Amino acid sequence: MQKIITEKIGDKLIVLLQGDVNAADVRLSRRLQPPRAAPLECHLWIDCASIQCVKTHGFCHFINQLLLLKSPQVKITLLNMSPLHQKLLQAMHLTSFFSVLPDFEEAYHMVQAC
Repeated sequence: MQKIITEKIGDKLIVLLQGDVNAADVRLSRRLQPPRAAPLECHLWIDCASIQCVKTHGFCHFINQLLLLKSPQVKITLLNMSPLHQKLLQAMHLTSFFSVLPDFEEAYHMVQAC
């Protein structure tokens, strides 16, 4: 099951996914669309250490879900990704689509530095 946590840091909206990635989840799509009155920079963080769909459906399914979520308004960051999955991402020539960071601390530093 997909766990969605939302946090606001300044003018940035952070949406953290844990447990699974399901691009069809209505709760997720609502959270990725900030209110029009106060447009926020939207960051989607995915904790790859807890993603179940890679184990059940495979890495290509996971990448497909990420590409469905990708938009100009949403910056996707993959956290805690295994070295093997990082190599697969490089082999698929998808490293320019997503940021890959080792942990949450690095992600918080990245968001605060922007």
